[in-house]
Amino acid sequence: MFARILVPVDFTDLTPRPLRLALGLAGTAVGTRVTLLSVVDDSFPNPDILSFQLPWADYHRHLRDEARSRMERLKAEVGGGREVEVCVVRGHPARAIVSFAEEEGCDLIVMATHGTRGLQHALLGSVTDKVIRQVNCPVLVVRLHDPEATFPGAQPLG
Repeated sequence: MFARILVPVDFTDLTPRPLRLALGLAGTAVGTRVTLLSVVDDSFPNPDILSFQLPWADYHRHLRDEARSRMERLKAEVGGGREVEVCVVRGHPARAIVSFAEEEGCDLIVMATHGTRGLQHALLGSVTDKVIRQVNCPVLVVRLHDPEATFPGAQPLG
């Protein structure tokens, strides 16, 4: 059904739920690719630059390496030997996710939301909301604040 499933992750709450759901949707279909994506947000300056402790390029290299390492651990924990591609890009999170999905021909995005509301949502916005409004493919949103949630046909998360 889906040929290319994108699973963007941030590291505020690295949970296996979106990846497990994406792998469940991919099932055993031949040719379906699942991609974990992390975006290194370059919109905020490196605080160590001001003290000249770490050059800008080294700072972003460190963030990319750390993101890749964490995603590889998540992939090992959840993947169970399945083919999961790991990608790290740099940019504004929502724009980078939308661009990646369009450039790679993704036909589904499975992403998490923290379910913020009120002032926090108004001040920070939601990457998930921005992606939903800009992308041309379907987006399946997984709420992280409800760990007991079940999805039809999904495997137990425990």
